[in-house]
Amino acid sequence: MHFILGTIILALFILAIRVIWHTLKSARLWFSQHWALWQTARLRQASVMPALLPPRFTAQNSLPATDWETLSQTVRQGILERNNRPTYRLETLDIELQVKQKTQAIMLADIEIAKLQLSLAQAQELLAQPAKKRRKTQVEVPAKRPNPASELRKALGSGKEGSRSAVH
Repeated sequence: MHFILGTIILALFILAIRVIWHTLKSARLWFSQHWALWQTARLRQASVMPALLPPRFTAQNSLPATDWETLSQTVRQGILERNNRPTYRLETLDIELQVKQKTQAIMLADIEIAKLQLSLAQAQELLAQPAKKRRKTQVEVPAKRPNPASELRKALGSGKEGSRSAVH
């Protein structure tokens, strides 16, 4: 009894150690990510307002300044060129057609699956019904032959039937 109780307590202790370890590990990861975000935010802020920060935080200023107007115009021009290509609309229509064809094929497969499931359910119902007992085929017993003496009497046609006791 003590052995079982000790084993249970040991297992709970190991589980608690693992939970604490993973909690500390995820907390360390969380803190390192937020520290990195804070550092990048601080460096980004240095490029926006370099005059307010000491020179040691303005190391990013050695990079060439980004011309946002030129960059936005280039992106806008690229989007317009892509949208105005003669084949762009054709490509999008072709992609839409392929999507619809695949959707239709999936729907047809779903219908086929439903039909097969229905036929399977019907077959299972038939198999689940109790089997009817088969009638045993009767072995044909040959019909009783009439007594040869009575046949003889009928053939002779005496017309009157005598008692049987008199015949013997």
